[in-house]
Amino acid sequence: MIRAEYSSGDLARATGNTVRTIRFYEEQGLLRPAVVSEGGHRRYTGEDLEKLRLIADLRELGLPLSEIRAVLDLRTGCATAAEFAVRFEQVLVGHIEQAQRRLDRLRRVKRELTEALSAIQSRLACHDPSRCPCAVGETLSSMRIVKVLAKSGLCQHGRRKDEPKS
Repeated sequence: MIRAEYSSGDLARATGNTVRTIRFYEEQGLLRPAVVSEGGHRRYTGEDLEKLRLIADLRELGLPLSEIRAVLDLRTGCATAAEFAVRFEQVLVGHIEQAQRRLDRLRRVKRELTEALSAIQSRLACHDPSRCPCAVGETLSSMRIVKVLAKSGLCQHGRRKDEPKS
């Protein structure tokens, strides 16, 4: 007998998803309840919970649903353990590379944010805080986040002569 001990709400709480997301994954064929009662109540197994956690992790990596479906269907059509292992290895290598690229981007953004925070804090400590926001960008303009945020807006100081006034 199948031990379908989890409700949709249980899965949602355990994974940080919503019940609607779980239903969406069902509609997309990524997840299937082990039992659906006559009243429409869905029950899931521990394996379903682990599958949902894997789906969430793969979504966090930025994988589209079509690729997640391909991962979940990896075993389909494999006649031998060796064939499955080769497919699995290819998928894992690809996902490790993708995760590394994402980590590299996140580390770069974190570094930029940390540098900008430090620079802003020191700038505020030694300058008139009532000046125009573009003043922050005057000495910190080498930082991308400062270029984008401090130098844009309603300020007239940074506008080129050929730009129309708002």
